[in-house]
Amino acid sequence: MKKLLQLSAKVMVYCAVFLTLTAQAQEAPKLADPIKYAAYKGGFDIGAQGIKLSIIGFYFKNNKLKQKLVYDRQESVGLVKGMETNNGKLRSNDIQDAVAYIQEMLEDAKTTFKLNDKDFIVYVSSGVSVAANVADIDAQTRKILNMSAITVTPKQEATFGARASLDRDDFDTGMLIDVGGGSSKGGFLQKYVGADNRERYTFKSFNIEFGARRLSERVMKRSPKPDDYLIDLKKTVEDTIAILVRSSFGDNPGIRAANRNIIYLTGGSAYQFITWLAPEKVQDEIVEFNYEDINNFYYMLQTTTGWAAFEERKFDYITDASLKTLIMKDHEKATKKVYNREACLAGISLIMGLLKEIGNPERKTYYFSRDAYWINSVVYDTFKGDVKK
Repeated sequence: MKKLLQLSAKVMVYCAVFLTLTAQAQEAPKLADPIKYAAYKGGFDIGAQGIKLSIIGFYFKNNKLKQKLVYDRQESVGLVKGMETNNGKLRSNDIQDAVAYIQEMLEDAKTTFKLNDKDFIVYVSSGVSVAANVADIDAQTRKILNMSAITVTPKQEATFGARASLDRDDFDTGMLIDVGGGSSKGGFLQKYVGADNRERYTFKSFNIEFGARRLSERVMKRSPKPDDYLIDLKKTVEDTIAILVRSSFGDNPGIRAANRNIIYLTGGSAYQFITWLAPEKVQDEIVEFNYEDINNFYYMLQTTTGWAAFEERKFDYITDASLKTLIMKDHEKATKKVYNREACLAGISLIMGLLKEIGNPERKTYYFSRDAYWINSVVYDTFKGDVKK
């Protein structure tokens, strides 16, 4: 199975404009890590389903700047939950809860890693940016934290997600699909020859403003009964969503190329799927699966007992106590904190619809990227120029 390469070892050219902050190198705390870090920096991702914090350690090896994720934390806050029934707006209480979580996580990380506010960035994911009042998040972070919350575009998020996911060997054959709570996006790297006659890559992205949570709530408004919901969801994906996908793919015909035969999947619904399929691989960064596996999950969710069996799953066969604890924690998050059955069905339906439009899904090779946090790439790009030996 392929391993992810470190971001600093990947040679790419990306079109994205991000804020550069000035920060001084910090003395590394005494952690159980043999690497001598020159600095620690952090980033918050305000996503559709929760808040993610990544702490990146910067270090030098052979005089080259490297980075490593040394700490991450996630807290569930359903920001886009209810948006479809709230005139496309985020609820003020959810915004306040999200910023309160950031404040608590920020203070904890600052103490542990001996950092200051200037060593952190706060970003709002593209799935949240579709909200009519997304600017209220920035207003709240400025008021409470005295920090700006910068909104990324779908292309920027997909670009950085690809950097965190795609193996260097798969640049010419791979693509990324990221189905979140508020939107679905992804893309692939297209090779071109620059003015200096060197081969480079540009990122070709796609995006639709429907994710698992938004789609499920829109369908639930019309068809709240379980059987009606399944029928209406299928019709919506095949009719409305398929048109949006084809339109988004229109500028990227290369996504249907025969050599694009590797798909990296990430996002909340994919996380639930892989937790169902391979709970023992909770610590793996990359998990390989096949098209039949995700089909089985899709059909399981449509049964009346499938989701209940997933929720009630036991792991008594796991003899390693530490591994069992991790699996149970992962499973609880997947079944109780990420999405409910309706939202998970919507997310998997979006994935299946995207795969169908890409074409020949049964012939692809699939990888799930558990820790493909685009915020890690943003932290690296933001602070790399400020880190000194």
